[in-house]
Amino acid sequence: MPILDQGYQHWDGKLTSRAFRWLAITRNGVKAQFKNRWLISTLIGALAPALLLAAFLALWGLFEQKSAILTPFLFLFQGLPEEISHGPKGFRATFWTLAFVQFFRIQMVFSFLLVMLVGPDLISQDLRFNALPLYLSRPLRRFDYFLGKFGVIAAFLLAVTLAPAVLAYGLGLAFSLDPATLTDTWRVLAASVAFSLVVAGSTGLLMLAFSSLSKNSRFVAAMWVAVWMFGGAAVESIRREGAEQWAPLASYSADLASVRDALFDSDAHWERLS
Repeated sequence: MPILDQGYQHWDGKLTSRAFRWLAITRNGVKAQFKNRWLISTLIGALAPALLLAAFLALWGLFEQKSAILTPFLFLFQGLPEEISHGPKGFRATFWTLAFVQFFRIQMVFSFLLVMLVGPDLISQDLRFNALPLYLSRPLRRFDYFLGKFGVIAAFLLAVTLAPAVLAYGLGLAFSLDPATLTDTWRVLAASVAFSLVVAGSTGLLMLAFSSLSKNSRFVAAMWVAVWMFGGAAVESIRREGAEQWAPLASYSADLASVRDALFDSDAHWERLS
């Protein structure tokens, strides 16, 4: 049997930095997730709150300018107190803040659904098929593997939280036509960025921890649903015992809501509006 010597063949591929080796895992992981129809449906559904937020900020900007374009939508502003009707710019920060708070409140539902669809298979599937030796036989460190898997969850979460919030904020600035809008509302943008990173970081780490505990992805999904659903039931039972102050600590979603309200200082804005 002849031995064929092909000799040296130069590789013309593109070399990447060692710091970004994990991007290969994230990129391929994100592409693989788009084969899931439920995931695509959830992403499409998550567009609705983002569009509503952008529409509200645009309408509020036109309302501040008393624009004639707003005439078909005047019914939305009926019943407002005179202080707001005659001086809407004084309540700009309040309405912007509350609009973003409501946006993130709705997006948390889509975020939990996305994590349930994306996260369970990330590590449990590799454990089931013994794919870890194949990963580590490449020029990858364990940290690169972990960061690549974490990047898959973070990419989808930031796509439904941070990205639409920043785009809606920019659209609101464009429709306000007032340089003072940035001075009045920059805290809203900072709180949106901070809360989005908190959600992506904590949720991604928690799901990867669950995914590494079992080779059965269905069991991992059940654990995630238990943390999500039963946490609310635990909060209600603790409140019945009279421990109102400590009740939210029993629920992960309630903890995130507390972080959100603290970052946006929503209680103060609700009090001002009332």
